Amino acid sequence: MVIETDDANRLLFILSGRFTISSVERTDYSVRESHILFLSRAHAYTIVANEDCSLLIARFVTGTLTAEGDTYRSIATEISKISYKFAAVPMVNIFAGFAESVVFFLEHGVDCMAMHRAKIEEMFVIFRHFYSREVFLRTFYSMFNNNMSFRTLVENNAPNARNVEALARMCGHSLSHFKLLFSQHFDQTPYVWMQQNRAVEISALLNDTSIPIKSIIKKYGFTSHGHFSLFCRKFLGDTPRALRRRSHLGIVTTIEDVKKNLEHSRHKSKADKPTTDVAPRRRGRPRKDETK
Repeated sequence: MVIETDDANRLLFILSGRFTISSVERTDYSVRESHILFLSRAHAYTIVANEDCSLLIARFVTGTLTAEGDTYRSIATEISKISYKFAAVPMVNIFAGFAESVVFFLEHGVDCMAMHRAKIEEMFVIFRHFYSREVFLRTFYSMFNNNMSFRTLVENNAPNARNVEALARMCGHSLSHFKLLFSQHFDQTPYVWMQQNRAVEISALLNDTSIPIKSIIKKYGFTSHGHFSLFCRKFLGDTPRALRRRSHLGIVTTIEDVKKNLEHSRHKSKADKPTTDVAPRRRGRPRKDETK
């Protein structure tokens, strides 16, 4: 089994069996059942089973890694004192129950976005509260280290930020400096970037018909159904109900799709804008003959 580099990190729960894993971090490392192993999206891994294995794999770009009062920048100073080594950690008892519940849901056909999001959230809550701070930081070291690029820092914090000001604070920058760095790394404003990414998330939620539209409106802080509908038209190309009616097609919206919809919306707005021919107005007082 080969796991290539991509846009997601992984947490492996070894429910039974034993395997050997190799990467640039460590070669021929043996992992046995009742352990957890973090795989960074920055590396490729080769896994060879030594016996029959049962694995539960949690795939995520980021998660609720930080607790209240934490930021990636503040944690980076803590991990500078930690000696990192690629290694598995034993599963605490509560994680055994967590894994069983996920398997139960999947075996009974509960395979929706809401379940996956809730379980990823629960996974990080368990890690933060039932492991020591050092084990927690060592496990997710590669997501916290000081060499993390500005782009990765933004992408890790964005899912937990309500607005640009909060995102700048989480990344450890003043708002003005953050906007300057952002334009240099992303070639667009942080507000538009966050709206585009939010549109991709909303599209996925609309595809999950088990989630009420009003729950999505509340989750993302829209002031009304009309406000939400305008957002969907602008970034996703149609109304929420129309998008939901097409959910059975399984269409996955990407950032590029959102950019195309946004560009189309801008051109349409310009085309729909009324124009009138008005003669230029002269400056100064009119002459006598102009008043007759």
